[in-house]
Amino acid sequence: MKEKFKIKLKWFLSSFIWLGLIFLIIDIISKNVVVSAYKSGTLGDGGAVIIPNFLRIQYVINNHFVFGLDLFKNDVATRIVFVIVALGISAGIIVFLVKKWGKVNKFYKACLMMIIAGAVGNSIDRIFYTSNYLASPVTGVVDFIDFYGVWKFHFNIADVSVVVAAIMLVIYMIVTEIIEAYRKSKLQPKTIEDNVKIVSKTEQEKNKFLEKKDHKDE
Repeated sequence: MKEKFKIKLKWFLSSFIWLGLIFLIIDIISKNVVVSAYKSGTLGDGGAVIIPNFLRIQYVINNHFVFGLDLFKNDVATRIVFVIVALGISAGIIVFLVKKWGKVNKFYKACLMMIIAGAVGNSIDRIFYTSNYLASPVTGVVDFIDFYGVWKFHFNIADVSVVVAAIMLVIYMIVTEIIEAYRKSKLQPKTIEDNVKIVSKTEQEKNKFLEKKDHKDE
Protein backbone atom coordinates (compact mmCIF):
# COMPACT_ATOMS: atom_id res chain seq x y z
CA MET A 1 0.00 0.00 0.00
CA LYS A 2 2.79 2.37 0.96
CA GLU A 3 4.73 1.50 -2.20
CA LYS A 4 1.71 2.29 -4.40
CA PHE A 5 1.24 5.59 -2.58
CA LYS A 6 4.92 6.46 -3.08
CA ILE A 7 4.69 5.63 -6.81
CA LYS A 8 1.57 7.79 -7.23
CA LEU A 9 3.08 10.62 -5.22
CA LYS A 10 6.27 10.50 -7.29
CA TRP A 11 4.20 10.59 -10.50
CA PHE A 12 2.13 13.50 -9.18
CA LEU A 13 5.20 15.52 -8.25
CA SER A 14 7.03 14.79 -11.52
CA SER A 15 3.92 15.64 -13.58
CA PHE A 16 3.90 19.21 -12.17
CA ILE A 17 0.11 19.06 -11.86
CA TRP A 18 0.64 20.49 -8.38
CA LEU A 19 2.22 23.60 -9.94
CA GLY A 20 -0.80 24.12 -12.17
CA LEU A 21 -3.12 23.69 -9.17
CA ILE A 22 -1.14 26.27 -7.17
CA PHE A 23 -1.47 28.89 -9.93
CA LEU A 24 -5.16 28.04 -10.41
CA ILE A 25 -5.92 28.35 -6.67
CA ILE A 26 -3.98 31.64 -6.38
CA ASP A 27 -5.86 32.96 -9.42
CA ILE A 28 -9.29 32.05 -8.02
CA ILE A 29 -8.53 33.37 -4.52
CA SER A 30 -7.03 36.65 -5.77
CA LYS A 31 -10.04 37.31 -8.01
CA ASN A 32 -12.47 36.64 -5.16
CA VAL A 33 -10.52 38.91 -2.81
CA VAL A 34 -10.61 41.77 -5.34
CA VAL A 35 -14.32 41.28 -6.07
CA SER A 36 -15.14 41.17 -2.34
CA ALA A 37 -13.08 44.32 -1.71
CA TYR A 38 -14.88 46.15 -4.52
CA LYS A 39 -18.29 44.94 -3.36
CA SER A 40 -17.64 46.10 0.22
CA GLY A 41 -16.41 49.50 -0.95
CA THR A 42 -12.84 48.93 0.25
CA LEU A 43 -11.64 49.07 -3.34
CA GLY A 44 -13.06 52.06 -5.20
CA ASP A 45 -13.47 52.62 -8.93
CA GLY A 46 -10.04 54.27 -9.07
CA GLY A 47 -8.40 51.22 -7.52
CA ALA A 48 -5.69 51.06 -4.87
CA VAL A 49 -2.33 52.52 -5.87
CA ILE A 50 0.60 50.29 -4.92
CA ILE A 51 3.37 52.25 -6.67
CA PRO A 52 2.48 55.80 -7.80
CA ASN A 53 2.31 56.22 -11.59
CA PHE A 54 3.24 52.58 -12.08
CA LEU A 55 1.13 49.90 -10.36
CA ARG A 56 -2.35 49.71 -8.88
CA ILE A 57 -5.02 47.14 -8.10
CA GLN A 58 -8.22 48.01 -9.96
CA TYR A 59 -11.28 45.83 -10.45
CA VAL A 60 -12.36 45.59 -14.09
CA ILE A 61 -14.18 43.05 -16.22
CA ASN A 62 -12.59 42.01 -19.50
CA ASN A 63 -15.36 40.89 -21.85
CA HIS A 64 -13.28 41.25 -25.00
CA PHE A 65 -11.07 38.99 -27.04
CA VAL A 66 -7.61 39.94 -28.36
CA PHE A 67 -7.09 43.54 -29.52
CA GLY A 68 -10.36 44.59 -27.91
CA LEU A 69 -12.59 42.51 -30.18
CA ASP A 70 -16.03 42.14 -28.62
CA LEU A 71 -16.96 38.51 -29.30
CA PHE A 72 -18.87 37.67 -26.14
CA LYS A 73 -22.57 37.79 -25.46
CA ASN A 74 -24.27 37.43 -22.10
CA ASP A 75 -25.88 34.10 -22.94
CA VAL A 76 -24.15 31.10 -21.37
CA ALA A 77 -24.29 29.01 -24.55
CA THR A 78 -22.13 31.47 -26.52
CA ARG A 79 -19.56 31.66 -23.74
CA ILE A 80 -19.39 27.88 -23.37
CA VAL A 81 -18.88 27.41 -27.13
CA PHE A 82 -16.06 29.96 -27.16
CA VAL A 83 -14.35 28.37 -24.16
CA ILE A 84 -14.57 24.90 -25.73
CA VAL A 85 -13.03 26.23 -28.96
CA ALA A 86 -10.30 28.12 -27.06
CA LEU A 87 -9.41 25.10 -24.91
CA GLY A 88 -9.47 22.87 -28.00
CA ILE A 89 -6.98 25.15 -29.78
CA SER A 90 -4.78 25.25 -26.68
CA ALA A 91 -4.85 21.45 -26.43
CA GLY A 92 -3.98 21.17 -30.13
CA ILE A 93 -0.97 23.46 -29.70
CA ILE A 94 0.23 21.47 -26.69
CA VAL A 95 -0.12 18.16 -28.56
CA PHE A 96 1.77 19.63 -31.53
CA LEU A 97 4.61 20.79 -29.28
CA VAL A 98 4.81 17.42 -27.54
CA LYS A 99 4.97 15.55 -30.87
CA LYS A 100 7.48 17.98 -32.33
CA TRP A 101 9.83 17.92 -29.39
CA GLY A 102 9.43 14.27 -28.44
CA LYS A 103 9.68 13.23 -24.84
CA VAL A 104 8.45 15.92 -22.47
CA ASN A 105 11.03 16.81 -19.84
CA LYS A 106 10.31 18.41 -16.45
CA PHE A 107 10.77 21.94 -17.74
CA TYR A 108 8.20 21.33 -20.47
CA LYS A 109 5.77 19.79 -18.00
CA ALA A 110 6.03 22.77 -15.67
CA CYS A 111 5.39 25.26 -18.49
CA LEU A 112 2.48 23.26 -19.92
CA MET A 113 0.83 22.98 -16.49
CA MET A 114 1.13 26.75 -16.02
CA ILE A 115 -0.49 27.37 -19.43
CA ILE A 116 -3.31 24.93 -18.68
CA ALA A 117 -3.89 26.52 -15.25
CA GLY A 118 -4.14 29.98 -16.78
CA ALA A 119 -6.51 28.81 -19.51
CA VAL A 120 -8.75 27.03 -16.99
CA GLY A 121 -8.73 29.99 -14.59
CA ASN A 122 -9.94 32.47 -17.21
CA SER A 123 -12.35 29.94 -18.74
CA ILE A 124 -14.11 29.55 -15.39
CA ASP A 125 -14.72 33.31 -15.38
CA ARG A 126 -15.92 33.41 -18.97
CA ILE A 127 -18.47 30.65 -18.34
CA PHE A 128 -19.77 31.54 -14.89
CA TYR A 129 -18.85 35.07 -13.85
CA THR A 130 -21.25 38.01 -14.21
CA SER A 131 -20.51 41.30 -12.46
CA ASN A 132 -23.45 42.78 -10.56
CA TYR A 133 -21.41 45.52 -8.94
CA LEU A 134 -20.53 47.77 -11.87
CA ALA A 135 -22.79 50.43 -13.36
CA SER A 136 -23.92 47.96 -16.02
CA PRO A 137 -23.74 44.20 -15.31
CA VAL A 138 -21.33 42.49 -17.68
CA THR A 139 -19.88 39.01 -18.15
CA GLY A 140 -16.20 38.31 -18.61
CA VAL A 141 -12.88 37.75 -16.86
CA VAL A 142 -11.95 39.48 -13.61
CA ASP A 143 -8.78 41.55 -14.14
CA PHE A 144 -7.14 43.66 -11.47
CA ILE A 145 -3.38 44.11 -12.03
CA ASP A 146 -2.79 47.44 -13.73
CA PHE A 147 0.62 48.87 -14.66
CA TYR A 148 -1.16 52.10 -15.49
CA GLY A 149 2.04 54.10 -15.80
CA VAL A 150 3.43 51.99 -18.66
CA TRP A 151 0.70 49.61 -19.87
CA LYS A 152 -2.96 50.26 -20.68
CA PHE A 153 -4.27 46.71 -20.26
CA HIS A 154 -5.37 45.03 -17.04
CA PHE A 155 -4.57 41.39 -16.33
CA ASN A 156 -4.70 38.72 -13.62
CA ILE A 157 -2.72 35.79 -12.20
CA ALA A 158 -4.02 33.43 -14.91
CA ASP A 159 -2.65 35.77 -17.58
CA VAL A 160 0.68 35.95 -15.77
CA SER A 161 0.82 32.15 -15.62
CA VAL A 162 0.18 31.78 -19.36
CA VAL A 163 2.48 34.59 -20.53
CA VAL A 164 5.42 33.66 -18.29
CA ALA A 165 5.17 29.98 -19.28
CA ALA A 166 4.91 30.87 -22.98
CA ILE A 167 7.99 33.12 -22.79
CA MET A 168 9.92 30.41 -20.97
CA LEU A 169 8.94 27.86 -23.63
CA VAL A 170 9.96 30.14 -26.50
CA ILE A 171 13.34 30.86 -24.90
CA TYR A 172 13.82 27.14 -24.21
CA MET A 173 13.01 26.22 -27.82
CA ILE A 174 15.36 28.85 -29.23
CA VAL A 175 18.23 27.81 -26.94
CA THR A 176 17.59 24.12 -27.70
CA GLU A 177 17.63 24.76 -31.46
CA ILE A 178 20.87 26.76 -31.19
CA ILE A 179 22.57 24.05 -29.12
CA GLU A 180 21.38 21.33 -31.51
CA ALA A 181 22.57 23.28 -34.57
CA TYR A 182 25.95 23.90 -32.93
CA ARG A 183 26.30 20.21 -32.04
CA LYS A 184 25.52 19.13 -35.60
CA SER A 185 27.96 21.67 -37.03
CA LYS A 186 30.69 20.21 -34.82
CA LEU A 187 30.00 16.68 -36.03
CA GLN A 188 29.93 17.52 -39.73
CA PRO A 189 32.99 18.55 -41.82
CA LYS A 190 33.04 22.28 -42.42
CA THR A 191 34.79 22.36 -45.81
CA ILE A 192 35.67 20.20 -48.80
CA GLU A 193 39.26 20.11 -47.56
CA ASP A 194 38.06 18.56 -44.31
CA ASN A 195 36.26 15.90 -46.34
CA VAL A 196 39.42 15.19 -48.32
CA LYS A 197 41.44 14.92 -45.12
CA ILE A 198 38.94 12.51 -43.61
CA VAL A 199 38.93 10.35 -46.76
CA SER A 200 42.73 10.43 -46.95
CA LYS A 201 43.04 9.44 -43.33
CA THR A 202 40.61 6.59 -43.86
CA GLU A 203 42.54 5.39 -46.92
CA GLN A 204 45.81 5.54 -45.00
CA GLU A 205 44.38 3.48 -42.17
CA LYS A 206 43.00 1.01 -44.68
CA ASN A 207 46.39 0.70 -46.45
CA LYS A 208 48.18 0.18 -43.14
CA PHE A 209 45.73 -2.57 -42.24
CA LEU A 210 46.26 -4.30 -45.62
CA GLU A 211 50.04 -4.04 -45.26
CA LYS A 212 49.92 -5.65 -41.83
CA LYS A 213 47.70 -8.38 -43.20
CA ASP A 214 50.09 -9.05 -46.10
CA HIS A 215 53.02 -9.32 -43.69
CA LYS A 216 51.15 -11.84 -41.61
CA ASP A 217 50.25 -13.89 -44.69
CA GLU A 218 53.93 -14.00 -45.71
